[in-house]
Amino acid sequence: MTRHLSRRTVLGGLAGTAAAGALAGCGNGTATGGGGTKGGVLNVWGGVPAESGPDDLIKAFNEEYPNIKVTYTRYVNDDQGNVKLDTSLQGGVPIDVFFSYNPANVKKRSSLALDLTERIAGDPDLAQFAADADPINNYVFDGKLFCIPAALAPINVYVNEAMVQEAGITLPETWDIDEYVEVARKLTVPGKRYGSLNSPSVARATLGPNSNYTADGRSNFAHPTFAEELELNLAMQKEGIRMPQSQVLAEKLKVFPHTPFLAGRVAMVIQSGHLVRYIGDTKEYPHDFRTICMPPPAPERGKAYWNTGQIGDLMSISSKTKNEENAWTFVKFWVLNAGKYMIKGGRLPSIVGDAEPADMIAQLLGPERDELYDPASWERFLFSDELKVAVDTQFAGATQINQIMEKLTDEVLLGDRTVDSWVTEAVKQADAAIATSP
Repeated sequence: MTRHLSRRTVLGGLAGTAAAGALAGCGNGTATGGGGTKGGVLNVWGGVPAESGPDDLIKAFNEEYPNIKVTYTRYVNDDQGNVKLDTSLQGGVPIDVFFSYNPANVKKRSSLALDLTERIAGDPDLAQFAADADPINNYVFDGKLFCIPAALAPINVYVNEAMVQEAGITLPETWDIDEYVEVARKLTVPGKRYGSLNSPSVARATLGPNSNYTADGRSNFAHPTFAEELELNLAMQKEGIRMPQSQVLAEKLKVFPHTPFLAGRVAMVIQSGHLVRYIGDTKEYPHDFRTICMPPPAPERGKAYWNTGQIGDLMSISSKTKNEENAWTFVKFWVLNAGKYMIKGGRLPSIVGDAEPADMIAQLLGPERDELYDPASWERFLFSDELKVAVDTQFAGATQINQIMEKLTDEVLLGDRTVDSWVTEAVKQADAAIATSP
């Protein structure tokens, strides 16, 4: 299950999930077929601010389909906002198209969404999202599809270029974990800054899709890569080349990792692309260095590995819509044209369509890109044929399992639990979550 941003291929699974097919879209990249000619009103609910791309995309849609009026309602993608969307879907609020931002919410809302399995299977422009596609590039529940992913959120490494130059380091275009650790070591200045905020993935990067599950559906945390990843975290923390977890938690840096990076307290951060919005906000976060984009390090040099990002902007059609054909036309248009309009808000498209890489980079990084970024490194990463992201197909107890892993991992990094104890407890608790999952 892979997908990548490439001019030659479709963005397939999560952040580059390697390729499955030729450039999607036709002509100008607009949706063709699928109705949309009867006119009417479409009510669309999404979590992205309208000014960050939706307004421009909807304007382009209206130019193509002037007889369809689209009203966009923004809900905040937090607990309260998701409850508001769920309540509205269940009640009498008119909603035709809605976005979810994780597979758990897609599954929860499946009874409120149209089954899109046959529509997707019958549309050559969207074939890579079909339930039987190889690799899988969509979330499949009991063989059915209730969404189409419109965005990709790969994980990358943000690197302070000034600190790299100061340390006399020449970064390779790709690297492995040992090389990453060595760079973090050279970038560390005791008492002043850490080389890295966090540590690279070993387990998911090595195992890929469904890494938390064994082939028979039980928890997979006894796999040695999970312990190896914890040992790596502990070793980097002990050496003082990554920020201690106690400080990460105290400053809530899991949610706000940009703050120490832009303040020069860490030289590297492994994170998804949402940091771009803060890097570009030089009034709120003034800084005098450029940011280099590097791929996450490979667990082992020379071997393919998985990016630990995810697919996103999961578009569904309400089961209560009275405008199914119009809604489908709109969904398809959005997916095929997101590369032109949504990337300025940091949303990488799941399909490149006929968007130009240079234009996408310009929109993503903004008018001050040459002063704030190393644009060539961003284009090299985002359009790499090596970029592939795993798309899971198993979700039993997934929400609980993620909470279990986070809690136990924090305990290990805080010194309150051993790695062996983590493995034992993770297997025990995750198996229980799987057993009680509906």
